[in-house]
Amino acid sequence: MPPNRSLLESNFPFVDISRLVAADRRAPDPAYQAHRWFARRPPALIRATLLAATRDHESSIDSFWADYAQPDHHLIGTHVLDPFMGGGTTLLEASRLGAGVDGQDVDPMSVELNRHLLTPPSRDAVAEAGSQLIAHLERSMGWLWPSTETDSESWQALHYFSLAKVTCPGCDSMDLLYRTPVLARSIGCRGAVVRDSAVDAFCPECLSLHSLPADSQELMCCDRKWPLDQGTFRAGRYRCPTCGLASSHERLQTGTAPRTVVAVEETPPGRGHRRLRAPYDSDAPSITVPDNAVLGLEIEVGHDRRPVSYGIKTIRDLHTDRQLAYLLEAMSWIKREVHSPPLGRALRLAVSTSITSNNRLCGYATDYGRLAPLFSVRAFALPALTVELNPLHTSGGRGTLRAALSRVAASCSNEVRRNVLRGETVTPERMALARSAGTVAPGDSVKEIHSTPAADLCLTDPPYFDFIPYDTLSQVFRAWLAGRDLAGEPVLPAGDDPVQHFAQLLGTALANASKACVPGALVAFTFKGGEQGWSGVAGGLRLAGLRVTALWPVLADPGMGHHSGAGNCEFDMLVVCRPAPVCEPAPAHFDPSAWARAVSNWRPLSETDRRHMILAAKSLSPLRAVMTSATPSA
Repeated sequence: MPPNRSLLESNFPFVDISRLVAADRRAPDPAYQAHRWFARRPPALIRATLLAATRDHESSIDSFWADYAQPDHHLIGTHVLDPFMGGGTTLLEASRLGAGVDGQDVDPMSVELNRHLLTPPSRDAVAEAGSQLIAHLERSMGWLWPSTETDSESWQALHYFSLAKVTCPGCDSMDLLYRTPVLARSIGCRGAVVRDSAVDAFCPECLSLHSLPADSQELMCCDRKWPLDQGTFRAGRYRCPTCGLASSHERLQTGTAPRTVVAVEETPPGRGHRRLRAPYDSDAPSITVPDNAVLGLEIEVGHDRRPVSYGIKTIRDLHTDRQLAYLLEAMSWIKREVHSPPLGRALRLAVSTSITSNNRLCGYATDYGRLAPLFSVRAFALPALTVELNPLHTSGGRGTLRAALSRVAASCSNEVRRNVLRGETVTPERMALARSAGTVAPGDSVKEIHSTPAADLCLTDPPYFDFIPYDTLSQVFRAWLAGRDLAGEPVLPAGDDPVQHFAQLLGTALANASKACVPGALVAFTFKGGEQGWSGVAGGLRLAGLRVTALWPVLADPGMGHHSGAGNCEFDMLVVCRPAPVCEPAPAHFDPSAWARAVSNWRPLSETDRRHMILAAKSLSPLRAVMTSATPSA
């Protein structure tokens, strides 16, 4: 059936959809918690876009919202394509609506994750096999994380706090690199762990531990006063206590410097109470990690040279020997004992995502008692105080293998909590969103895109010009996959004319996507960027022979960490396109002031988002068109 002009191009309720996105943030969908991914578009946005894209432009908004709230397969007979499938939101939401799906990505980690999302094993199978994996690891290597026995109970090691001992390039003296002697605080923060002492600190000279009152300003030990707000590392530089020379992590190669364990955090089984103790000899067991092809893989760098610049050059460098022993043994057991491909994939994902909290670059949220995981938003961070987690801890929170297995098991269930619109009220409801299998594969969208049968629409989220290097971040996960190499070059700006380079790559990919669809099919994507980014999008659309039939601001990152600060965009722009032969130019420009008024009636709109809307409208208004025919002219 030939495509018609859609509701997405005429009357998309972008403010109400943004309201749902904001509400869903408080109830994340378990399916998307199976593995660490670096950016996903909100499921509410994708579900709404798919429904609106497949409805005639004269459809009523009431019927649209009624279908949104029902878990029925509304898109049976429709085929959806995503050539930049990433974390899988488009494919999973389309399959939950009953559509056939095709997806590809250059990143094999994306392929592994999407295969799990579309064809998961049963929740019970993951739980049972996960219990067997845990039991095996406890028997074979539990001694690596010894417990402390007392007369009344056994305390289980959770975190090992360590500091780098660096060598000053000026005087060759060695000393500890630390920001502050404070290891942990209990100051009444909501959600913080329970501790006996208000402040736990160490003496930088003898490394003894001290419990201090909450109002302490200094620590008295070794015949001197140690200020609690000072250390040898400040403003990104280590200052040598001997000669005073200031040095960077890069010059010190801090990432691979020898480390000294200064404290071990323990918990009694099944309880959240914490205590810190001095390390024992058994807390640093001697262990030999066998050679393995994974461990020697070199870490590649993009525009940001971390972590290689401070010494982390291979996968082996990224982990302690204890962490490597755990990862190697867990992956080996799965390969040896699990013969069901979906179940093996699910367990591999659990072990893989636990890498985020089992590496040498994890820090500690001092006031809350939480491990700070591997990545900052754009690259690898190097904390002064690093924390090694016991991955087999029975109640240690999100970073343990048990927690990862629990999330993967939950991701196999079809039960979700979604917010829906009932009248004007956003209401949380539980529903079963059954998924269907699809086709996903590694692929380079700039070279070729396949869809069998031809897709009825393409909905995707291509890389942004002002990009986060997902391929650089994902390599620490895909290193453990059998097929770990990228299937092509990511669509990113490069060269002497990065805007033109980005436009050429994006335009070719979008042209390929349009060719993989039925004639006249809708192609839509989300985007966020600055002036150069939007210039690249406009150039890419021209090269692809696409015209913009609608443009909508949609909340995509509501108050999410780095996206919630001043100067950051919370809104994406949803760009809706058709091939030029089925369109005619529309005389009117997009009106960002109307968008801003509509959003402001619901919530304050930042000046950054307001400028972003203006920039998108200015860049794409020359390409504005309206669909006139479903059949391209000769």
